[in-house]
Amino acid sequence: MSESKSRIARYKKLADSDGNRYQFFCEVSGALVCTTDRILLDTPEREVEFAWQSEGKKCFNRCQRCEKWVSDVAFNVETLECVECSPWEEEPAYCPHCGAKVSEEETFCPECGRRLRYGKVASSIGMKADSGLKTPGR
Repeated sequence: MSESKSRIARYKKLADSDGNRYQFFCEVSGALVCTTDRILLDTPEREVEFAWQSEGKKCFNRCQRCEKWVSDVAFNVETLECVECSPWEEEPAYCPHCGAKVSEEETFCPECGRRLRYGKVASSIGMKADSGLKTPGR
């Protein structure tokens, strides 16, 4: 994934007759971080901006180096950067996505298949693009 300088995290719109809901995703792991309540405004642009400002943004951290919007799991609080810019010193013992026990050698979880390590340690092999996700401004 290329660097994101977006004001809003990657998102997906869930259309409904009573208003739309929005799902916001971590720009490093691709994990779903937040699903909003129904919102019905006059334009889609205003809806997603309102959804982000009122519900989505508070669930994310912004990397001070690359400016990606990331979940707590993909954020190194010691450096205030995402784990791609500043990997953790210790290797995870459990998958942050499904909770399965993992070994130090694994890059991907043996249970759910999600990526466990980022940056130079991780291989890009096996990563799948999330279909239907939108990156604002692209």
